[in-house]
Amino acid sequence: MTMLYRQRLLLALAELARGELEEETARLLVMLISAQAQREQRQGPYDFVVWGKQWRSFVLEHDLQTLRLRRYLTAPPQVALAAAAAGTSFLSQLRREDRRLLLQVWEEGRRLAADRDKALPLLRRQLAALSLPRQEEAYSGSGEEACLFTLGYEGLSLDAYLSLLLSHEVRVLVDVRRNPFSRKFGFARARLAQALYEVGIAYLHLPALGVPSDLRRELETEEAYRALFAHYVADLLPRETESLARLATLIAERKRVALTCFEADPCHCHRAVLAAYLQRQGYIHVPIVHLASKTLSR
Repeated sequence: MTMLYRQRLLLALAELARGELEEETARLLVMLISAQAQREQRQGPYDFVVWGKQWRSFVLEHDLQTLRLRRYLTAPPQVALAAAAAGTSFLSQLRREDRRLLLQVWEEGRRLAADRDKALPLLRRQLAALSLPRQEEAYSGSGEEACLFTLGYEGLSLDAYLSLLLSHEVRVLVDVRRNPFSRKFGFARARLAQALYEVGIAYLHLPALGVPSDLRRELETEEAYRALFAHYVADLLPRETESLARLATLIAERKRVALTCFEADPCHCHRAVLAAYLQRQGYIHVPIVHLASKTLSR
């Protein structure tokens, strides 16, 4: 089974610690590594999501669990190499700049890692680098102003995705995929809904507003996209008045709502066509903002 590069970095950290690393300290050290990589204008191994005084990385937690299930790491509360990883040098498998960064943080970061409160300012700086929208897509409205956002998860980690929603005070995420399945961690329906719940965002799936799978095949040209979206507007959406009305009511009541699907580019996704249709047909009278991260995750 293929091991992800970021998971090798976790194993290299465990190798460096020689069995003397608490999981809480490991999480903080990984955050410091990611934050320092961002300061060096490189992609960090993990993103982190902050809400209030809470912070975590759902992807990091998943990777630790995966490595334990595959018997590369021992059971918590330690982050230590298990027998299956004995005799392997994971440090030597890292890129030179990552190995240097790991050693630097190991020497300098353990004192800071003992104090969670000191980690929050670093995390907020990391979020500023990772998860704010591009300038042309920025929206200055306050959390009390109604707005319909759209966001595709292509190229984003679950943590960066959640951070984007939280930074715009989204209250409800509406999943408009016909089939809400994904092999990418965090974006299948049940897991996505649970992660959203944990950070205080409600989840609703409206499959009737999705595009059938057979219509999404062979979309290789702009002409093909235009034809699909024309069919979606002319033939599919007019049949779904119940779902459209439900969505419009939700936007009116909850004010900060986001539509989500896969594609990063809203021009290649039906979510943007749906948002425009709602506005054009008089279902909604609020601004529409298409969100995107400045940097895409690994």
